[in-house]
Amino acid sequence: MKLKDSLNIKVFLWIFGALVVCCLVIYGSIMLFLPKSYEMILSARMESEIEKLSKVLAKTKFEDVETVLEDFCKKNQMLVSFEENGTVHQYGDADKMKTNTDKISSLSQEMMFSDRPQSYLFTIVSLTSSNQELIGALLKLLPFVLILILLISLLVAWICSRIIVKPVTEISEVSRRMAKLDMTWECRINRTDEIGILAHSLNTMSKNLSESMHELEAANEQLKQDMERIDELNKQHQYFFATASHELKTPITIIKGQVESMMLGIGRYKDTREVLPETLKEIERMEQLVKEILAISKQEMNPIHHMELLSLTDILKRVCQCLAPLAKDKNIQVQKKISEDVMLMGNEQLLQKAVHNIISNAIRHSPTGGEINIDLSSQCLSVINSGVNIPEEDLNKLFTPFYRVEKSHNRLTGGSGLGLYLVKIILEQHDLSFSIRNIHDSVCFEITLNSQNLNQN
Repeated sequence: MKLKDSLNIKVFLWIFGALVVCCLVIYGSIMLFLPKSYEMILSARMESEIEKLSKVLAKTKFEDVETVLEDFCKKNQMLVSFEENGTVHQYGDADKMKTNTDKISSLSQEMMFSDRPQSYLFTIVSLTSSNQELIGALLKLLPFVLILILLISLLVAWICSRIIVKPVTEISEVSRRMAKLDMTWECRINRTDEIGILAHSLNTMSKNLSESMHELEAANEQLKQDMERIDELNKQHQYFFATASHELKTPITIIKGQVESMMLGIGRYKDTREVLPETLKEIERMEQLVKEILAISKQEMNPIHHMELLSLTDILKRVCQCLAPLAKDKNIQVQKKISEDVMLMGNEQLLQKAVHNIISNAIRHSPTGGEINIDLSSQCLSVINSGVNIPEEDLNKLFTPFYRVEKSHNRLTGGSGLGLYLVKIILEQHDLSFSIRNIHDSVCFEITLNSQNLNQN
């Protein structure tokens, strides 16, 4: 009765017999296959070392070869010789090679030196150490032994399954479905021995795993999104600082050239009163670029921690008033349709900077005599400048730092390429969706005011 009710005793007896058979088979297999495997391993090792030596000699001058070959012979217990103009050069302990009774293997191969055009026929004689090589061979033979044990264990497991039959078969089917993450099952085995306990444990585990899997899937998806975001930010940072360095080199080079020319009194640079204003303008442009770079770096490193309820209507009106002279200089008509009391949770200084960049971009890139339409409602803010289109291939790149549609990269006409990138950072930190697209002969920049950020009185 004890044997009938105890799976441990039954499995113990079968595994005991199986292990005895496995040990005998493994021992016989080692005795049968080890010599041939040992020779193959030695041969492969010798060829590998010779190949490495050939590569080293190809980079070594003839006069330095003695040190290389002596080190090679000492490390690998080999004897190396080659002939040059009737002279035989030999390296290694030849006396030890003659007196040693271990097996000796030899191999010939042509090799070259870095400063000699012709190749030389090298003869390499290997003296093997039986104990060390046997240990190495046993280690390399280990995968074969493991596979053999696995095959025998599978056979024993099949024999055991034929004896235990139904309960193990059902549990096996359950485990197969578990491997496919199918938890819509119940193991129905009414027994009091270890199999019954296992069936009950599987049912409990299935319930717990099903709940945990749903939680892990949600967490994994969130982690995946976070990792993709981090990876994208790292790439953006690398690109940003690499491009910033490049952008700063140009004005610095110009200033340096002008100052050196003034110091040497070359051509028109003799009149410093005429040239210094140009140099000052270049310094001011570089100063503005540095300020923009620092502003972006500061914004990326210091996310917004304090937000308050503020009037987007007032911000938009202040920006329009500030940019009115710029629009007047280009004879641009600004049509405004601004709803009153549009409130928003955010940082006033940053939102004003973002709106300022958007509208100033629209003015600077509109043709003289053009028109700009600014529309603010409880759902969105849109800025449309007419008379211009952006190539479709450039639309998705406008928010890349230092990217300019104006291919000449002239800062006077194309800007620094950082304005919209700063806008992107600020709007993303406020969780505001935005887009830019072509509409007929116009360009529309639109910000969606979602319910989480918007509070309209």
